[in-house]
Amino acid sequence: MTGAIGWPLIARAQQSSATPRVVQLGPVEVPAQIAATKRLLAELGYVEGRIRLEFRHAAGDADALPALAQEIVRDGRVDVIIAISTPAALAAYKATRTIPIVTLAAVDPVASGLADSLARPGRNVTGIAVFSEETTAKRIELMREILPQAVRLGTVTTKVSSGAQSLTPVLEAGRKLGFQVETINIDDPASIGTMLSADNLAQFDGLVFVPDVVLSGHQAEVIRLVNLSGKPAIFASPDWVANGAFMSFGPDFADAGRRLIAQVDRVLRGAKPGDLPFERPTKFDLRINLRIARALGLDLPATVVARADEVIE
Repeated sequence: MTGAIGWPLIARAQQSSATPRVVQLGPVEVPAQIAATKRLLAELGYVEGRIRLEFRHAAGDADALPALAQEIVRDGRVDVIIAISTPAALAAYKATRTIPIVTLAAVDPVASGLADSLARPGRNVTGIAVFSEETTAKRIELMREILPQAVRLGTVTTKVSSGAQSLTPVLEAGRKLGFQVETINIDDPASIGTMLSADNLAQFDGLVFVPDVVLSGHQAEVIRLVNLSGKPAIFASPDWVANGAFMSFGPDFADAGRRLIAQVDRVLRGAKPGDLPFERPTKFDLRINLRIARALGLDLPATVVARADEVIE
């Protein structure tokens, strides 16, 4: 049910007491995310031997996160928990009110109970707050621009994203634009093939994906299935388009990752999470893969293509 990945570490007896221990907790293993964490920490001087860096994940089962967080806390001294996703942050916060938690949260940390305010969290949690309901609504607006006659829209989630955020604003945004919006909730990663099969997606005119770390962990399979279905889909981050998806719009997650690790650095240097404001993304990115658009038979509006940060021919 759970997994762990770590750097080769010197035996505990040889570790300096000053060597910080940082544990990254997430619902699923995402190798690119792990590599980014290692690289960004190394750029700040936290290289092997100067940090004990561990990665724990719940193998796609969001319900296993609370027990995994408790296990991390029981293991011994932890200087910072990096929580990837709001459910991971909530699980860590339930397990400890003293260990600093730095999170990449998809939803409002105040509404979800992680902070007293964005400017002054006041607890042991800080990080980057994405407010994904807002950007998902923007993805629906883009879908209306490129599919002016479309009626049925599928919003794809897993337990991680559907359990952490309210989809009411998303459904309302779709209704105002004339869409009938239906949620496709993938409870178990093993059911991705069934839920995203061509037969199951035939009823929809288009698909909107919310930011979801579990789906990111199965990115290649999701892209293959969606492209086979022949349905246009818009995702939350540009790595999807780089790997063969049609379109993406959302925060610049690479920039958000850098800012997240910068906050980890501040905490390791002695700052209190409760005093560090939650940051919001300031950069947003629109990517379009015209090759996939042509395969889907789409004639994209010039106004949409002109707004893209990158167009793949």
